[in-house]
Amino acid sequence: MQVCKYLPVASDRMGIIWTLSSIDGICVLEFGPSGTTHYAIEAIGSLNGSDRAKIYSTHMDESDITFGKYDRLEKAIIEIDENIKPKYIFVMNSSVSSIIGADIESVCDLLFDKVNAKLIPITTGGLKGDYNVGVESILYTLAKEVVCDFEKDNNKYNIIGFNIDKYNFESDINELKRMMKEYFNKELNTVFTCNTSSSEIEKASIGSINIVVRKEGLKCAKFLKDKYNIPYIYKNLYGVDNIDEFIKEISQIEGFNLNESIYEKEKNEVKSHLFRLKMKLRRIENKKCAVIGDFDTVVGLSSMLNSFGFDVCRKEVLYTEESEEVISNVSESDRMIYLKNTELFGLFADGASLDMKHNSVFDMQISNPNLNKVNIYHYKPFIGLRGVLYIIERLMNLSSDV
Repeated sequence: MQVCKYLPVASDRMGIIWTLSSIDGICVLEFGPSGTTHYAIEAIGSLNGSDRAKIYSTHMDESDITFGKYDRLEKAIIEIDENIKPKYIFVMNSSVSSIIGADIESVCDLLFDKVNAKLIPITTGGLKGDYNVGVESILYTLAKEVVCDFEKDNNKYNIIGFNIDKYNFESDINELKRMMKEYFNKELNTVFTCNTSSSEIEKASIGSINIVVRKEGLKCAKFLKDKYNIPYIYKNLYGVDNIDEFIKEISQIEGFNLNESIYEKEKNEVKSHLFRLKMKLRRIENKKCAVIGDFDTVVGLSSMLNSFGFDVCRKEVLYTEESEEVISNVSESDRMIYLKNTELFGLFADGASLDMKHNSVFDMQISNPNLNKVNIYHYKPFIGLRGVLYIIERLMNLSSDV
């Protein structure tokens, strides 16, 4: 294990808890020590997320571990079902119960006829990968176990992949909703999984298209396409050119008619400000930027910065990622050395990386983990045309002597 001054990469277990935490109407029960569950719940606050789901722990003692007893788990499931009456209970292994090989699937099968809630076992316990693996797994599980068959509404669409681990999720959701309403006059149906409910996820099959905003949502989208015949689009939503490609692909779908006058007016406004920014950047010799965070934000924002005229010399993903577009599996100490020894114009990164000693003119947090930032104004997007405008504005407000 690498030495960490700040935070290690969160596990798949944490990714699952974060993704489920923002769904109203469900309960999550973890078979493990109460301290580990408490830590996971505390982390939700640092992500500027809301814990709409009810999250519980069975706790464990030595006898549970030594003898492989399930009494606590069975009683907890029945108690939650009787007192809370949720429609779904997600039953999770903790790291401890995973190590000893706890069979929660058998417990869920045993209690199938004894509870009213649908029991959904989650066997991972932080042992299968980084948090993005957990996000992908639980998005797929929601599609498979919760979504039901409803008649389609051609005026509705779903968003897959805005979860509370995405640093700017609230603002980016609002921008995508605005774009779809003003450009195509379409209404949002379901978000997987920010600020949603189990009943909304059940009705995801109503949507006529799924907009996937992160790589981890593709498995979920492919399942929904195969089972409910819902097409999906997975596009980079950062920067004018990428947004143009996204809009053109949406426009090809039957019933999605683009309001070209509104879209072109907005795009021309952005381009006029982009011209002003490029004129200002001509005076700057060092245009090197480093972008550090989650995969889709790193790739998307790097593309936008390159279109502005910057030189993105480092694209780093904070978890294990096999794509050749980025680097990953970089230790915290190696990142510290790079930031200390490299003179940058801009550092676009997570809270921990921004807290490290670095030499840059412009800093901007774009990803978690988050150390102390509070996001309560939800209209500062990174995606869409207004996202381009917001970042141009931040850059234009740099001192003229930079």
